[in-house]
Amino acid sequence: MTENRVTEFPSVSRRQMLQGMSLAAASALFRNELHASLFDEDPDRNAFSNVLAFVDDGFNAKTFPGAALTVTRHRKVVLEKYWGTYCSREQRNVTCDASMVNMLYSVSKLISSTVIVMAQQDGRFDYDTPVSKYIPNFAGGGKETITVRHLLTHSAGLPTVPIKSVGSPEKWDEAVATLCAAKVEWEPGSKTAYHGLTGHFLAAEVVRRSSGMKPWETICRELLFDPIGAATLTFKMPASDVPVAITPQPPEGPYNQAGFDDAIAGHPSGSAFGTSGDVLKVLHLHLNRGVWEGKTLIKPAALREMHTIQYAAEIDAAWKAGKPSTHDNWGLGILLRGPGAAQPAHGWFGMSEVEAPGVFGHAGIDTIIAVADPDLDAGLVFLTTDSPKPREKVSPLRSGVVGKAFAGLG
Repeated sequence: MTENRVTEFPSVSRRQMLQGMSLAAASALFRNELHASLFDEDPDRNAFSNVLAFVDDGFNAKTFPGAALTVTRHRKVVLEKYWGTYCSREQRNVTCDASMVNMLYSVSKLISSTVIVMAQQDGRFDYDTPVSKYIPNFAGGGKETITVRHLLTHSAGLPTVPIKSVGSPEKWDEAVATLCAAKVEWEPGSKTAYHGLTGHFLAAEVVRRSSGMKPWETICRELLFDPIGAATLTFKMPASDVPVAITPQPPEGPYNQAGFDDAIAGHPSGSAFGTSGDVLKVLHLHLNRGVWEGKTLIKPAALREMHTIQYAAEIDAAWKAGKPSTHDNWGLGILLRGPGAAQPAHGWFGMSEVEAPGVFGHAGIDTIIAVADPDLDAGLVFLTTDSPKPREKVSPLRSGVVGKAFAGLG
């Protein structure tokens, strides 16, 4: 399975918009009961020596001021390493450690998609029923055929509709109204292009309308956060005493709370907070075939559909015709490596140096990725505490980390 192939990601362009904004989350990094290790006394024989040296090189070159890398196998931590410092809400140059909480940006889509799939398997909505059945005002302007499947695969044709924060009920309703009044930019399903904020937001609204209009945070907590014990995951602004790594770092001065509130607060597409450990719990749920502590949270058919390339036939037809595909290899809300050569955007999602078709995950602007390999039963979260510089370093850094870390497990 491949990943979304685009030349510029809207979630990345939000970087400038979010510079200097304060982001926060909740408590400390989870620890597995068994903290397994692949380390050897001789660092040259360490299974992860290559990836550690690779990140060391980036850190020493001042590509980023701080970083965190956690790798798990069979749901046990096999590597956990921190470099440098982060910028908190109170001060700069705080030493990176397991207590820091991170803004997840578009890794939020991995979380929201998981919840959306869990709601669908319960019969709350159908992927291929027009969204207008659930949101009656969502009609006109070519939107009549848009389905939740389109929303989760970046093929709805609404990538640039200007919605902002949905951090209050009033702002949420305003964003819904804006999208209901919008016109499509292409025929739904005819191609894919990254929907930074709109797709997952509308899909979440469908879930809300089929769930008694509960707040998105409540639905996520009931279906996912509480069942897997991911206490730090939230779409709300965390408490003031939570140690938050503000990324990207503001150029100077204190963080801009108002700026964040005006930008993407509350968005199912990009405003989740959480520790690396709790993000890994979401990956672990997928790797363990939807089962958590003996309880099936994601049914086999639902998980299989989520991890299937949704436009495989269109992509294969384009390849056979020797033409570039107008569709990218999205599952339902997650990016899939897929068969064949790596495509340009694989690097942005950290997947260009791996070949296993089942590799999946998501990226959050230029600061965080969450990637898993079902064949290795391995998960990985890598983040930097500021945007890597220069920007051209982002894709090689991410793919190098994933490729070298997973090679250490192979």
